Amino acid sequence: NDSLLEGNENFMANIEDISEAAADLGVKKGARDSAEVTITDNDSVQANFSPTIYTVSEDGGSVELLLVASGPAPFNYSVTVDTFDGTAGDGSDYTGGSFEVEFPAGSTTTSLTVPILDDILLEGNEWFGGLLSVSGVDGVMAGPDNMANVTILDNEGDIIVEFEKSAYSFNEDVGDGILTLVASAPAPAGG
Repeated sequence: NDSLLEGNENFMANIEDISEAAADLGVKKGARDSAEVTITDNDSVQANFSPTIYTVSEDGGSVELLLVASGPAPFNYSVTVDTFDGTAGDGSDYTGGSFEVEFPAGSTTTSLTVPILDDILLEGNEWFGGLLSVSGVDGVMAGPDNMANVTILDNEGDIIVEFEKSAYSFNEDVGDGILTLVASAPAPAGG
């Protein structure tokens, strides 16, 4: 018994010779003098995010999500990472999707780089997630830390609101005078 993910192992058992003492007692080799033996591997590897919480600046370009396995496997295998929107939107704040991420044989780490998209909107910090899953790979499963959370730190400063001109003049018979305000950036939705 071991703790290595190595797949099922097979060997042949053969009856080679009957000892002279056994032959004297009437023991003979039968027609079925060999058998195939399979040792079924009961070990497994769990794939997880580590860490599960990431922070990246909106102008950081990308975030690298680290995936770790609880042990090496003697073969290449892939896991799936599906991103999902929180307050950050796929296509407007980051480039998400469904990604196949490969663990090379013997490796316990790999990573996925997710592009972060910079914009000019003052929207506050936003987040999105990643969900790791495994299917169709014997002995490999998603572990308990199969969800990651990425916070994108907004890089726009405060919105400055000011008058368009430093002085306005109106005749008293004009009625309503118009004072124009300008903002340094678009207001966030709902703001």
